[in-house]
Amino acid sequence: MLTGLPSSISPDAAIRSLLARLARPARLLIAVSGGSDSLGLLFSLARHRQDGVSLLAVTVDHGLRTGSAEEAEDVGRICGRLGIPHTTKRWIGEKPSTGIAAAAREARYKLLCEAADEGEATAILTGHTLDDQIETVTMRAARSPDPEAPGLAGMAEAVLLHRRHWLLRPLLRTRRQDIRMLLAELGQDWIDDPSNADRRSERVRTRMALADTPGVLLDEIDAASERRGACADAAAAWLADHATVQRAILMHVSPEGFSEDPAVVRYALSASIAVLGGREQRPTGDSLGRLMAACRLDAPWTSTVGRVVLDRRRSGLYLCRESRNLPRLALAPGAAAIWDGRFRISNLLAEALTLLPSGDRGANLFEDVPASIATRAGAALPPGACDNEDAARISCTPVLAPFGRFLPQFDLKLASAFAKLMGCEGFPALPVGDAGRKR
Repeated sequence: MLTGLPSSISPDAAIRSLLARLARPARLLIAVSGGSDSLGLLFSLARHRQDGVSLLAVTVDHGLRTGSAEEAEDVGRICGRLGIPHTTKRWIGEKPSTGIAAAAREARYKLLCEAADEGEATAILTGHTLDDQIETVTMRAARSPDPEAPGLAGMAEAVLLHRRHWLLRPLLRTRRQDIRMLLAELGQDWIDDPSNADRRSERVRTRMALADTPGVLLDEIDAASERRGACADAAAAWLADHATVQRAILMHVSPEGFSEDPAVVRYALSASIAVLGGREQRPTGDSLGRLMAACRLDAPWTSTVGRVVLDRRRSGLYLCRESRNLPRLALAPGAAAIWDGRFRISNLLAEALTLLPSGDRGANLFEDVPASIATRAGAALPPGACDNEDAARISCTPVLAPFGRFLPQFDLKLASAFAKLMGCEGFPALPVGDAGRKR
């Protein structure tokens, strides 16, 4: 058992806190696997349901072990006794031979979003616990030598999935043993997933090791969470003060921006590189370290990081997607696709389109920048962006790759700052207010 941790809160107290902060009316979709954590979430919500808050439940059947369908049916019967509508979503299709855990997680989030759409839910709730949080931070700390790495903030209490559904984790300050005590008092059994004892899993090995050691402290996680949230918010303000973007392609950062807090500059630049390069993951490690060292220099320099060319001039820093390996795009009538990880392009015609990279035809679209930078930016434009007649054939919208699929609450203000700079749609507001742990 973990020792040396500050007292956690009971599942009932966690749910009361959530409901006190929840915007009304609310329709909450509870993800219930049949394990103790999700059943504790289900029963606590059922015990404290309030006017203006309706509940429904979903079980995702991954089809990865014998009996999973029967387990989903058992969950449905429990929900029926509680008066909560229940549905099962199944992961159908061929499963990968490697990376099954990551693939299952992606499928689970996709199916949860589908269920939320069908049930018109205002939020999705999962049963992640303080034990899960400690395991997550412990694993991340083992991988990173940086004592202030953003990942040490752990899982966010709220995450936006696919830019449309907020997923909430109300039990992140609740111990698993307290949840199981509640279920025992109610006479409710739960399912123990056999994969939770598979030592091939890093999380299982970490959980076993933590059984005999205190692990990371809750107040340390809270402090890291506050640091990350504050840094992300400061990065959003830094972008608003020092950055401009032309045509969602070319960013300019004023020289004055590099005299500010290096941690904030680093956070903002790493996110900018991911956005402009069409990558979900931000650059880290040596490449980002070298970039930050270069940013302290007054002399001109050029570097390429994460498919983005960074060009320092006397007038400031210019960031733009490099012009190598830009793809062509074939679209069926009325179809849409993500191009280069940066834009969602839709074919507005009743005929197929084949779109080619713009080449250097768009250089004259960029104002008040050095000629070589304008040429580079023109080549990075999405197909069809140089021709006025294409506005009637296609629509083109930036997708903000690092925030489009999975946006933790820590980065909401930062993502919103990018949406404004890039001229695209913003993000839905959080359905809950802040409490205790702010981020």
